[in-house]
Amino acid sequence: MFQIGDMVFYSGSGVCRIDSIASREFGDEMKDYYLLIPVHAPESAVYLPVDNEKLLSRMRSPLSSEEVKGIIRSIPERKVEWISDEGKRKAEFTRILRDGNQCEILDLIRLIHLQQKKLRDAGRKLHQCDARAFREAQKMLCDEFSLALHIEPGEVEGYIDEMLHGRTA
Repeated sequence: MFQIGDMVFYSGSGVCRIDSIASREFGDEMKDYYLLIPVHAPESAVYLPVDNEKLLSRMRSPLSSEEVKGIIRSIPERKVEWISDEGKRKAEFTRILRDGNQCEILDLIRLIHLQQKKLRDAGRKLHQCDARAFREAQKMLCDEFSLALHIEPGEVEGYIDEMLHGRTA
């Protein structure tokens, strides 16, 4: 069980601090909830029932600096392939974002970025749902990577580029 003050990654909200564990009445039921405050959106709040295993499975400890660096180093080894069927692609992107696996999220960003470049070269644009998945994935990745690497979210992309091209540890 997580404690008040712990930093956690909650898919859909990114990196959060557990502000409190309190009983609240929602509907006709009194339940205990984690109150999660997203680090990069402190005006938001997420109430997460402490007894909901499905939702709790989406909450985990944030990655360490070494884990983030390992994910970045593994980028060249991982292959990504565009899913041409829009329905299947949307379902897969939704699953990736829901599960919060940063390797998959990084692959999703790479995949959409490559597709965006291909479409731009042909004078076309990304489908709206792909662009939305891209923005959400970038936010989730940058939130967690910036925390682990002690940099600003806007510096994450440059850090990854520098690391991949041998300019940083």
